[in-house]
Amino acid sequence: MVEFAPDRIVGRRLILRLPVADDDKALFARVAGDPEVTRYLLWAPHHDVAATRRVLTEVTNVNPNAKTWAITLRHNNEIIGLISCRREARHAVEVGYCMGQQWWGRGYMSETLSMLVGSLAADSGLYRVWATCSVDNARSARLLERAGFGQEGRLARHAVYPGLGSEPRDSLLYAKILR
Repeated sequence: MVEFAPDRIVGRRLILRLPVADDDKALFARVAGDPEVTRYLLWAPHHDVAATRRVLTEVTNVNPNAKTWAITLRHNNEIIGLISCRREARHAVEVGYCMGQQWWGRGYMSETLSMLVGSLAADSGLYRVWATCSVDNARSARLLERAGFGQEGRLARHAVYPGLGSEPRDSLLYAKILR
C-alpha cells in the first residue's frame, strides 16, 4: 500500500476511505455500472455487481504504488464516487476520479481533489501531481483547472476510452506543481 497517502482523509463534507467488498452494490449502482459516468474513463462499465466486487477484491489497492479511496458523504457515509492515485516515480503522482451523476455539479469532486492534493502535499519528496482526461471531457478539464492544475499539452492517440470507442483518442495533460 502507498505510504505517502493516508487510508482515511476527512474533509468538511466528505470522507475518503478505502473501499471494501461490501461497497460493491452501491458502487455498481452509482458509478461502475453507469455508462454516462464511465464514458470518459479508461475502463468500460461493469456488466453486473459481481464484476464490481471482483475489482474491489482483486484489483483495488493491490498495487503497492497505487491507492483508491471511496468518496463518501460525511453526514451519512453514502458512497458517491472513487478517487485514486498512482506513484510510479518518487517525485510525481497521477490522480484519477469518477463520481455518480446525481452528485455532479455540487462541488464534491472539487472538494475531493483538494483533500487528496492537500494530503499528498505533506510529502516533502512529492513535487508534482498530474492527471489526464479525454479532450472531449470538458467537465473534467474545468475541474482540474479550478483545482489549480495547468494544462501542459495534448497527448495524441494517448488512451483508449472504451465508452467512446476502441481506438486510442487524444487526451489533455494537466499538472499541479506542489513545490
